[in-house]
Amino acid sequence: MTNDPSACTAPANGRKIVLVVVAVAFIASATTAMLAFTASHRARDRDAKALAADTADLRGELNIWHAQLADARGAAPASRGPYLDRLVSRTRELSAWKPRTPCGRDARDRLVRAMEDRARVLLSDAADASLPGEGQVLETALSKCEAERGRDVTI
Repeated sequence: MTNDPSACTAPANGRKIVLVVVAVAFIASATTAMLAFTASHRARDRDAKALAADTADLRGELNIWHAQLADARGAAPASRGPYLDRLVSRTRELSAWKPRTPCGRDARDRLVRAMEDRARVLLSDAADASLPGEGQVLETALSKCEAERGRDVTI
């Protein structure tokens, strides 16, 4: 055996260095995880608020549509032209509207298709009993959005 003091402290210093490196790596990993969680939480909050705004806008458009649709149905078939023009104009305006979320875009597209189908039926004076209501189409799309909320948020 040697009496060299540096020989005894070398393994202890190596262990200390390893412990410090492991501790720093753990702190860095925990910090990264917390930052990712915080960013994800913020993104989900923004998405939820944007979807709520999209929903309110789409329901407002649907209310206007229903009022204009009632006017068109109440008019005599020979004088429906201006009413149908307003309905077609409403669908074009809604098509041009920019939703805030991908889910809002999907709900808008489904609602526009349902509105266009209803307008076509009114133009042809055919019975429209087989068409689903525009409100039902919108609510189905929005319930799908609610079920998938936050899945389109990526970090």
